[in-house]
Amino acid sequence: MEKIVSVIPNFCNGTDKELIDEISEKLKNIKDLVLMDVSMDSTRNRTVFAFSGTEDAIFKGGFFLYERALKDIDMRSHKGEYPRIGALDVFPFVPLKDTPIEECVVLSEKFAKEVAEKFNIPVYLFAESAKLSVRRDLENIRDCEYEGIEERLKKPSWKPDFGPDIFNADFGATIIGARHPLVSFKVNLDSRDLKKAKSICRDVQYSSGGLRYVKAYAGLIKETGFTEITISISNFTSTPPFKVIEMIRVMSKRFSVNITDIEMIGLIPERVFIDAAQFYMQIKDFKDERILEKSLKDHFTCL
Repeated sequence: MEKIVSVIPNFCNGTDKELIDEISEKLKNIKDLVLMDVSMDSTRNRTVFAFSGTEDAIFKGGFFLYERALKDIDMRSHKGEYPRIGALDVFPFVPLKDTPIEECVVLSEKFAKEVAEKFNIPVYLFAESAKLSVRRDLENIRDCEYEGIEERLKKPSWKPDFGPDIFNADFGATIIGARHPLVSFKVNLDSRDLKKAKSICRDVQYSSGGLRYVKAYAGLIKETGFTEITISISNFTSTPPFKVIEMIRVMSKRFSVNITDIEMIGLIPERVFIDAAQFYMQIKDFKDERILEKSLKDHFTCL
């Protein structure tokens, strides 16, 4: 099978199901594009798409999403429990099967340049595509959020990598780049106290002394009033999700708070679930070769 690249655009509308369904159908109809996943989140007020295909298909799908973001989202009225600087906040290129990250960097830079030219919006490069070290970390770019991007654009040190340094009030700005696969999920708590959830976040996230490669955001679920913690792990082999979940469980106990359930965001590598099963089931001398599906694939090339 040939190399595979996926893109995971974050579209800042997670409440209008009719709109997201319409956009999803249009994406499915783009030649050579494979829509892999659509994850709506009303609390964060964003939808995470995941699709793959040929370079032409990925670019067409991406341009379509930017067109719809400009048409259907007005950031002046956008609210959500998650940092963002624009209507299509971030557009990562992610290497999958047999694809080196360097190829994703080349694609992301080409796409970013074309997005800036087509839509006349400010574009920042991040992660492996970043030209400046401070922009490698996504959170360094969007820590000002949409509400602060107008002032940031006025600073010479924050001149966009592509596009104008002029504030577009409807759209904001966008972030494009190549990154390695990450794991994202939401941990729902049986507490309505946002201060407690934020304290747990500080315990868990790396920037405040927690686990390496982990970012955490606390928010309120508007439908229920309960709190949730959104987790993003940039290197899940070094810091597996089960370790993060167990740390949240322990740190929550001092507030008499419990985890009610966990929601996965987007597509998740099967390695995550294998590692979790091994940890929680305490399987002795576990080997991947004992997995039925792996054995079938190893012995039957048609699968």
